[in-house]
Amino acid sequence: MEIKIENQEVTISASGIEFLRLKTEVYKRMGELSYTINNQIKFPVSSLSLIEDLLNKEEKSIPEVSSYLNVFNLHATGRIRALSLVEQGLSDGVNNTWLGLLDPAQATAVSAMVTPNILGLCLFDEQGSGKTVMSIAAFDILKENDVVDALIVVCPKSMINEWPKDFERFLPRKYHIVQAEGNKKQKYGAALSHFEVLVTNYEGVDIMLTSLVASSTRTRFLVIVDESYYLKNGNSRRSDNISLLRSHCSRCFVLCGTPAPNSAYDLINQFDIADLGFTFRGFIKSNDPVSDWDKISQLVDDRGLFIRRLKGEILKSVPEKNFHVIQVPLTGRQAIMYEKAKVDLVLELKSLDNESFKKQLATYFQRRAVLLQVCCCPSNIDPTFSEIPVKYIPCDNLVERLISEGRKIIIWSFYTKSIDELMERYSKFNPVRVDGSVPTLARRNAVRSFQEDPQTLIFIGNPAAAGSGITLHSSYDAIYVSYSNQAAHYLQSLDRIHRRGQVSNQVNYYLLICGKTIEETEIARLRGKEIRQHSLLGDHIPWPTSLDDALQELGV
Repeated sequence: MEIKIENQEVTISASGIEFLRLKTEVYKRMGELSYTINNQIKFPVSSLSLIEDLLNKEEKSIPEVSSYLNVFNLHATGRIRALSLVEQGLSDGVNNTWLGLLDPAQATAVSAMVTPNILGLCLFDEQGSGKTVMSIAAFDILKENDVVDALIVVCPKSMINEWPKDFERFLPRKYHIVQAEGNKKQKYGAALSHFEVLVTNYEGVDIMLTSLVASSTRTRFLVIVDESYYLKNGNSRRSDNISLLRSHCSRCFVLCGTPAPNSAYDLINQFDIADLGFTFRGFIKSNDPVSDWDKISQLVDDRGLFIRRLKGEILKSVPEKNFHVIQVPLTGRQAIMYEKAKVDLVLELKSLDNESFKKQLATYFQRRAVLLQVCCCPSNIDPTFSEIPVKYIPCDNLVERLISEGRKIIIWSFYTKSIDELMERYSKFNPVRVDGSVPTLARRNAVRSFQEDPQTLIFIGNPAAAGSGITLHSSYDAIYVSYSNQAAHYLQSLDRIHRRGQVSNQVNYYLLICGKTIEETEIARLRGKEIRQHSLLGDHIPWPTSLDDALQELGV
């Protein structure tokens, strides 16, 4: 038998009876993760430890094999130590300087992050709890201890400027920070430059990948993947690039407050990136999501290294969340448009069987989206629509009342046309906007104006563009006139005001929902995904909460 490792894949060559025996045993342990070509058995290197007992002493001593087995075994030992630190609330390995800057719960997380020999860690603390400063502290300690040489931060575009600001806030002028922005040539140049901290967005990794991989032969990188739910699809080009970069880095921290907004499967690739496949080695997705949910939950508990705490467990004071569901009846032409679109969809669905429905699923979602748009912004469907959309009247009332009380307001809408209308409707309040149409620099200026300028009273945003990575706690009132079809966007948007630094003892969410429409089931669906994520991550929250009570009033 011969064994070699190349491109994150193990190849075992054998012949005759030995090949058949190994093939049978490997398949028994790895299933479809393994495959054969001629007399070769191939499988991911992350699963190597699953067959360690099948290797003899000589095979284990092969440098590549020995290195991988040793790395995983050391990580397993380090994992136990790190989890023990979190469980006991200890802060071993955190120097006095950082102990003076961090809250006790933050120091405990940093202690786990700098534990010797771990491959990586998933920091899943709730949004607004300070994951950025914990990560900066961990990097600083690891570098001071000569464990890593430099840091690569991969984050959404909206956050590229936030990381350098936080570095300067906590470690002024200590590290040379490079932001990879601009065109391809500028980003490529950033990867080749001297840096101690490199900050890039997800798309920038594709351009810089070759240079960074080459640099990893002489530089021990720590890579931080911020808002890692962007990588929940392990088959995307984005995920492939990050996975390849991570495989050449010494350690990885994966940060996300909403890591599993849709299903338990969302966790797999995030853990794979953090620990090079240690947690989910040997796992194969089946056709039974319920059974897989149990398996994933068990693997995360048994093998995963992650920290998950809600803000109430970290912050000294947490504002209360108050949800106000405002039912708005559809009237006039808007009601006629909705009913027609609904009847057309119902008639079409009744003409289908299950097989044909699955084939036309994309069309169904498009038609369903039309119903949601009619509820919020009917002119998006029919440009000749000239009436006032029904939600704008209660929104007007809220805006006038809250601003008269001296309060700033956030208005969330999923549709560009709706944001256009709202910007014009509330122009007298000097509103700013953040959505896909706004360039990066203008987004930063909009956030700064809303946070600092007393004349900027309204922030209007799309949760997909502004739902993560920004702080809007100069307000404690958010109005929702429509809803993202992505649970992560909705959940992230809630925490723009419910976070560290919020001075109010309560925050308010006003959910404008058209009664007896698909919006009722949409908000219930988003809530259901939030509950399932809490369950998967072991969050201890008393149910029901005020939002559940509000939804019950709707009969949802």
